Amino acid sequence: MSPVQVKIGALAAHALAATADPGRERLSLLLPRAVRFYFEERHSGERGWRYPSFLNGGEAEEEFEASLPESLWRQLQAEAELQEVSPETLLQHTAFYYGAARDEGRLTERIAEELRREEEGGR
Repeated sequence: MSPVQVKIGALAAHALAATADPGRERLSLLLPRAVRFYFEERHSGERGWRYPSFLNGGEAEEEFEASLPESLWRQLQAEAELQEVSPETLLQHTAFYYGAARDEGRLTERIAEELRREEEGGR
């Protein structure tokens, strides 16, 4: 499967990359991680997992290009349909969601938990 070229708004790109200059390569590395993390969090009970409807109709802004594996894009399209938003809108949300989780320390906690499981032999 070939990667799908997507566009992500400047605010979401900066939130995802945690840098003033989120280049295409960095975004293409982080965006699949963000989408996978978003789907892993589906049943976590975290507030803000679903796209908040009050954000519909935001202003147009500068966009950055990135690539996303086709399989993740299809998953995102299916979830967007369930949430009744466009896939592009949900993609922005996943970037913000990932950035917020990183800033809250949840990504670090998850990595530490995975390392503990590996050390214990996968239990």
